[in-house]
Amino acid sequence: MKAAGELNYKIYIDTSKRDEKEVKLVKESEGVVDVVGVKSGKIDVTQSIKDLLLENNLKVSDISMFVPNPGPGSFTGLKMGVTISNVLNWVLKRKSLKELDYPEYGGDPNISESRRK
Repeated sequence: MKAAGELNYKIYIDTSKRDEKEVKLVKESEGVVDVVGVKSGKIDVTQSIKDLLLENNLKVSDISMFVPNPGPGSFTGLKMGVTISNVLNWVLKRKSLKELDYPEYGGDPNISESRRK
């Protein structure tokens, strides 16, 4: 548990749109939430996380939680964002295997037949 007045950093990952992603670094202290930095657009999610950490002199271990947007949204995008979040939360012991997030696709995936024959 965090001590009173101690900073609590979270990274929010939104990959629900196929061509636009967002990574947001948020700082919470004594009930006040501030957005510290945002990377969005056609970005590499993992590189954006690294950039936000470097820009704010933070280490990955300083992040208390990685929070994905579970959906609905792009099938591939949601898998990517939830997987990145789960791997980081699990490696840093923020969540156990039973607590990991799952995508909420909002429907069956739209998978077409391969064009290669």
